[in-house]
Amino acid sequence: MLAKDFLFTSERVLQGHTGAVNALTFALNGSELASSSKDGSLIIWDSLSGKLKSHFTFTSSILSLAWGPWRSYCLYVGCLDGTLAIIEDLEKHCEMLAVNSVLTGIKAPVFSLAVEEYNGDIAVALGSEIHIAQALQSGKCVTSKIFPPPKDLPLMEEQLDKRVHGRAVAFMDNRNLLVVAYLYRGIMCWDTSSFEQRWQINPIHSHQITYCPRSRHAALSFDTKRIALMNLGDGVDIYLLGKSYPDLWIKNRPASQDQNVPVQVSWLFNGAAVVSSSSGGDVRIWASSSGELLQSLEHKGKTSFCLCQAFEYPSGTMIAAGASKMAHDAYIKIWQNKIDSKIFRYQEAQLMAW
Repeated sequence: MLAKDFLFTSERVLQGHTGAVNALTFALNGSELASSSKDGSLIIWDSLSGKLKSHFTFTSSILSLAWGPWRSYCLYVGCLDGTLAIIEDLEKHCEMLAVNSVLTGIKAPVFSLAVEEYNGDIAVALGSEIHIAQALQSGKCVTSKIFPPPKDLPLMEEQLDKRVHGRAVAFMDNRNLLVVAYLYRGIMCWDTSSFEQRWQINPIHSHQITYCPRSRHAALSFDTKRIALMNLGDGVDIYLLGKSYPDLWIKNRPASQDQNVPVQVSWLFNGAAVVSSSSGGDVRIWASSSGELLQSLEHKGKTSFCLCQAFEYPSGTMIAAGASKMAHDAYIKIWQNKIDSKIFRYQEAQLMAW
């Protein structure tokens, strides 16, 4: 694998938030990037130019974002105070936003959201509960299913914090399955009709960490065969579905114990690479077959990148990383690789065959 075929370069810095960046997500076609902050601000950016297109303000810190299905141009917004909103007009600039809402029946932090891209079902990690909401003819969305709490893991007796928190959700198999990564309780795959547990991953790490409101520390691969999990100890573990011992263990230790917080992981190049932010400041990219460190995207200063998202365009790949240590340092940094990712996938296949 040749580094010159892979290198990302810094493209631009996006500034507009006055608080720590809590969530980042690219639109399904990659044309826009949505970002949200602890200060309650939501910004829609033009992904390619970096231009600020829209700015909205909520009364609560925004923890999670998800774009609507292909047929609808909307954005779902989850807040610390339990607000779960749907923004359908993304062209406006609003200080105090009046929007449609998702009716869940409880008020709790909305830690994570996922939207089934064709029928529009919404999976919500809401406080200690996992919901699926569906749209009504009136345009409102309402909870239709609530999943049972997960079972304790064998090492739960060692945990100081025994609360149930779903921190990442993803649909599989045409919405028939829902994968939930829980803080302290591993990863579970639920049958969305019967509520039966199809499989479970019991991570080898005990996940003793300081509580953090924002976390998307697990990511399902593009082919839905692997899960990358920030193990909240010393790196990223890659698991095959249903297996409780990592297929690959990538070392990415926090700079210090007090910086051991959940950080985001994502997949690159159709699953050939994994990208992870770090509490120490760098964004790192590894080959997902060997664990080889391919590139470390560095920045100057003391700001920590706890969030990162990637999108693959026909002409290259873009990575957005949200800086989230101190309010006055809040910004989003964009890196881009303009080399065709097919080169990387070919080299990765050659490496695996070798």
